[in-house]
Amino acid sequence: MASNTYLDGFIPEGADINECVKCGICLQNCPVMKMEKEEAKAEIGRLISGEETKRVLNECNFCFTCNHYCPNGLKPYNLIMERIAERNRKNNVELPPWVTYMINGKNEPGFFNDQYEASSDEDKAIIKKWSEVPARTKDVLYIGCVGRTAPTGIEHSETLESLPKFGPRDICCGDIAYRFGEYQAFSEIAEKAFNRLSLLKTDRLVCYCASCANYFGNIWPNYHRLRLPFEVISLHEWLWEQYQEGRMQIKKQVKQDIVISDSCHAGELGDNFMNSVRGLYEAAGMNVVELKNNRHDSLCCGVGSLLRCSPNQSDANADTQRKMGQILETGVEDVSLDCHGCVANLSQAVEGTNIKLHHAIDDILEVFDGVS
Repeated sequence: MASNTYLDGFIPEGADINECVKCGICLQNCPVMKMEKEEAKAEIGRLISGEETKRVLNECNFCFTCNHYCPNGLKPYNLIMERIAERNRKNNVELPPWVTYMINGKNEPGFFNDQYEASSDEDKAIIKKWSEVPARTKDVLYIGCVGRTAPTGIEHSETLESLPKFGPRDICCGDIAYRFGEYQAFSEIAEKAFNRLSLLKTDRLVCYCASCANYFGNIWPNYHRLRLPFEVISLHEWLWEQYQEGRMQIKKQVKQDIVISDSCHAGELGDNFMNSVRGLYEAAGMNVVELKNNRHDSLCCGVGSLLRCSPNQSDANADTQRKMGQILETGVEDVSLDCHGCVANLSQAVEGTNIKLHHAIDDILEVFDGVS
């Protein structure tokens, strides 16, 4: 059974101590607030005691960066999430309708169910096939909500041909509910998915979506006591492994600069994930360009900020423009994103510019498949 609140994930398994020492190092390293030591110590103290903060709940963009700096292995993101959820409940702050529409299981039919109903007979047949538990195998490819909106390309990819696929339309990692403070909805969604995924007989679950890899392999087991009986990796990591071991060849070289814009969950997945994305782009002939804030210090695209400023989106827009400012500073027009939320949000922000957004896994599969 999943934990009851975000606070249960504040002190995860394996942490050096069982309580926060209020050193403030996490907030000093925040790429947005950049607090001085004494201010950071005071603010973390307010978060611990449940007092109203001076800055955190008004400025945090929920990017997970603070998690990477606690010297004792605690996860302050979860503490902040609990406090913002409490404040929103107290003030009767409701999420934008599009957010609740996106949360699988909160207000049916929901976005992804509507996408399924509008899909072709061919796509529905593929999803039906993916709903069956594959026979015992070393690796299984899990396709989450977004991948299931366009299943044909995944099903017929030569690169993915050897991977049995699993992606029932009624399960989800719980990302949207989790990021927007709906812990009860997240808990219900996660437990349902956990029970279904636990039926798989495999050594590794390979996740098409990097967000799913983060939840199944990191957030679920480390913060919320849901540990699947197999290893979880991203498809990016699987492809990099196959390439390095000579089992797969890149069929198409692309000579261009590409900006890597790491998502919030990229830092949570760690260096192996981020290095895999960069390694694959470079193997395909591209020159990787880094943002000022990237890897473990990446900026949120602004979507997460809606949690603290709904229904007024001006603060979220400011966070989006902060990210866009760093992208524009590179002078490179092609930008790679590993998050579907980043793609959706920044698609609006790049209107009127020459910036072209790429979804990383799509780029990578194209160079392996040799698609022009």
